[in-house]
Amino acid sequence: MDTFFMELAQARVRVAVVGQGPRTVVIVPDPPNLIEHHHESIQRLASDHRVICFELPGFGRSSLQGGARFGFALQLEVMGEVLERLEARRVLLEMSCLGAMMGLRLALRRPDLVGRLVLAQVSSLAQMQSWARETDVGGLIHTPGVGQVLVAASKFFIARHWYRAALPEGASEALYQQYLQPTLRTLREGGRFELASAYQAVRREEEVDYSGIHQPLLLLWGRGDRTHAATRPQALLEALPQARLVEYEGCGHFPTLEDVDRYIHTLKEWERSLPAVTPAT
Repeated sequence: MDTFFMELAQARVRVAVVGQGPRTVVIVPDPPNLIEHHHESIQRLASDHRVICFELPGFGRSSLQGGARFGFALQLEVMGEVLERLEARRVLLEMSCLGAMMGLRLALRRPDLVGRLVLAQVSSLAQMQSWARETDVGGLIHTPGVGQVLVAASKFFIARHWYRAALPEGASEALYQQYLQPTLRTLREGGRFELASAYQAVRREEEVDYSGIHQPLLLLWGRGDRTHAATRPQALLEALPQARLVEYEGCGHFPTLEDVDRYIHTLKEWERSLPAVTPAT
């Protein structure tokens, strides 16, 4: 799959665009996942969609530029600029985990760009902050400066540990390597992994008023995700009553990737149940 780099004032963003369908799906990988991890779902969706996939700056092969500091505000600005450059309006936006929190905020800020949301492994800010604390032994990653040094020194170990924990119990070694190897290869080649900056950004966030989000929302939850054993998506459902929750038995942290057939079926069934998206003005 061909990719290219989009040069922005504050970021250099790696992007793939596939398909020419009348509706646009935008997929933002959940770090340390990359565009490559979404290859199968991109190809499947591209049969009747235009599919845009890009890596957030600070992760994978996308980088921050000009001294820009990682934070939700910057990420939202970059995401909006990427979609505007690609003339993508009222898209279906797919994001996961901490990135899904950015997706909610982009939908609130830019309803002209985001028409529908597909979010996985995300809950309320309080639940996600708790999750981030629990996955940070000793709170070191949350500590400015210390966290950045720690992650830089142990990024290969973190990636190996993360995929072991994120995939469901009993996942095969072949599946584990399928997720791990593209990430290790990218890290060896200079790929970014701003995990500490992301955790610290989440810690700085304040809850938003979700009542301003009117877009249809499909919330996916892998019930075999051991990293989110204490997280409950119902906390987000209470704030977003228009959301439809679909829970996948046997899937871990990546329900859109671990069973692509089931995901595509769920997505298309949900899309058929919704009114047509009106063009942006």
